[in-house]
Amino acid sequence: MTDWQAHQDANRAGTELDGKYMYFDTAAAAPPVIGAVEAATNYLEQTAKTGPYLPSLRARVYSQLDEIRADVAGFVGATPDEVAFTRNGTESISLVARGLSWNEGDEILVPDTEMLSNIAIWRMVAQETGAKIVTVEGGITGLLDPEVVRAAITDRTRLITFAAMSNVTGAVQPVREICEVARARGVLTHVNAAQALGMMPVGLDIWPCDFISACTRKGLRAIEGSGVLVVRQHHIEGMTPALAGWWNASFDDTGSVQFPATARKFEAGSPNIPAILALGAAVETATGLGIERIHARVRELTAYAAARLRAIAGTQIYGPERDEDRLGILPFNIDGADPTKLTLALEARGIIIEAGHFMATPILAAYGVERMARVSLHYFNTTAEIDALARAIESERGITA
Repeated sequence: MTDWQAHQDANRAGTELDGKYMYFDTAAAAPPVIGAVEAATNYLEQTAKTGPYLPSLRARVYSQLDEIRADVAGFVGATPDEVAFTRNGTESISLVARGLSWNEGDEILVPDTEMLSNIAIWRMVAQETGAKIVTVEGGITGLLDPEVVRAAITDRTRLITFAAMSNVTGAVQPVREICEVARARGVLTHVNAAQALGMMPVGLDIWPCDFISACTRKGLRAIEGSGVLVVRQHHIEGMTPALAGWWNASFDDTGSVQFPATARKFEAGSPNIPAILALGAAVETATGLGIERIHARVRELTAYAAARLRAIAGTQIYGPERDEDRLGILPFNIDGADPTKLTLALEARGIIIEAGHFMATPILAAYGVERMARVSLHYFNTTAEIDALARAIESERGITA
C-alpha cells in the first residue's frame, strides 16, 4: 500500500500546488498525478529522439498498451476484452448510443439530473430512429429513486442511462439498485462514471450494468484526452462500431470488413498513446493508494467542507440533504454574492473553484437561481485548505452582482 503522505508530498513538490494554488475543481479536471505526466512526456521525448515508429519502441509501447488494458480491466471489475480506450467520456457514451440498434418506439430513460454529454447523443438517436426519450425526475435533491425508475419502465423501454455521481451536486446514485430494477425488466443500463471513476469503487463486479463510460482526467487524475468504455462481453458482437479503419478493422477473403470480438472493435485509428500511458500510471497510483481508502478520505473531506460552508451566514448548499449522499462536490450560493465574481476573486487569492449553471435546470428552477458556485475536492486536498477556502469566501462575501 502506497504511503499516503509521501504520495501527497511527491505530487506537490515542484508544482504551484505546493504553496501558490489551492485547487477545488476536480469535477472539471483534477491535477494529474506526476507519474501520469511523466509517462506521457517520457514517451513524447523518446519519439522526438528516435521517431515514433522505431520498431523496438513500437513493440514495447504496444506491449505496454496491453498491460494497461489489463490493469484498467482489473480496476473496473472487467476482463481486458471488455475494455476500450477512448478520448473522453463523451466519446464513450456516443459509442454506446451509436453501437446499439434502435427501433421506432424504443424508449430511452434519461434522468433530469444529467449533463450535456449524457443527453445530446440520446436525443439525436431519438430524432434519427423514432426512439423516444422518457425523463425520470430526480427532484430537488438530484437523487434518483429506484422505485421511480421502476415505475417509468414500460414494455418499450430499451435502456436507462444515468450518471453514478452528479457533476453538479455530487449526488451518489443507488447504482446497483437501479441496475437491478432495470435487469429484472430486461432493460439495458449505461452508467456514466465520469465523476465516480477514481473517487469511489466502480465496476462490472459491483454494478449489474451493461455499459460503463468515463473520462479519466477527473477522479482518476490521468491527463486530458483519455477515457474508457467498458462493455459486457455478450453485448460486443451485436454492436456496430461507430468508427472503422486501421487498428480495429480488417478484411476477410471476400472483402467484408471484420472486427475483433473484443471491445477493441470500438477503437479506430492511431491510439492516443501518451494519454493511455498516463492512464496506466494513474491507475497504478489509485491502486497503490487503494480505492476504498480514497473513497473514505473524500467522504471525510466532503463532510468537513460542507460544515465549513454552512457556517458562513447566508450560504445555501444545493442537492442532497444528507452529506453522506454526496461525494466531493458542493454547489452553493451566498446571499447577495455573485458566484462568477466570487470565483474570480478567489482565483486572485490562489483558490480555484468554478461557477456556472452546470445544466442543472431542475435544481436552479427549484431554488430560483440562475448560477451557482461549485467546490469540488479530492483526496489531495486538506482540511487546512478547506479552512483557507472558507476564510476567503467570508472575506469576499460582499461581492455583489
